[in-house]
Amino acid sequence: MCFSAEASFGAAALLTTLGCVAIRESPSRRLLAVAGIPILFAAQQASEGVLWLILDDAPFGKSATVVGRVFLFFALLIWPSYVPLAFSLIEPNRTRMRLLKAAGVGGLLLGSYLFGCASLRASDACIAFGNIYYWVQIDVPLKPSLPYVYAAFVVVPLLLSSVRGTGRLGLLVLVSFAVVGRVYAAGFVSVWCFFCAVLSGGVVLVVRCRARALGGESGRSFV
Repeated sequence: MCFSAEASFGAAALLTTLGCVAIRESPSRRLLAVAGIPILFAAQQASEGVLWLILDDAPFGKSATVVGRVFLFFALLIWPSYVPLAFSLIEPNRTRMRLLKAAGVGGLLLGSYLFGCASLRASDACIAFGNIYYWVQIDVPLKPSLPYVYAAFVVVPLLLSSVRGTGRLGLLVLVSFAVVGRVYAAGFVSVWCFFCAVLSGGVVLVVRCRARALGGESGRSFV
């Protein structure tokens, strides 16, 4: 989380619980990838909790520790590819399913480039204005538009999905992107990941809606 180690670990514990609930209520194996999203966010928030502890003791509150790269692994590589691919598994509409898979491939390519920059070039994290700021060297011609392209791979698949509840979740993620970008420019990556982590709790509702659509109330049938 973006404000303190204690808050990060607390968020990780809560998200782990929500993820376990979502997994337990999944009536199909295809839902497990979506149901596991809160647990992945929990791992990411836990890594930032450890990073807070390191930065608190680091000279000038700055460090290039591997823990920062663990956080960026989720932020830069996992989310733009995993989100569309996970939701493609539960998408009943074939055309939308293909679009979601294509978005997943595009997100994987973008994420691979971004995480490659974070891993192969000098990058570090520091405490700035009460948040964690991640510095990554990215030299693309359209660098100012890159955050919007990245957000599109996360938000558009949620809006595109026909699964009940997913569109509303996408709208909330989009609003959080706009608000965080305006208020928390210095620690944008950290803060937006926190908001998305909180919103990932809504996955439980998405799983329940999909379970009802599949007739999950009558019993679990893993297919």
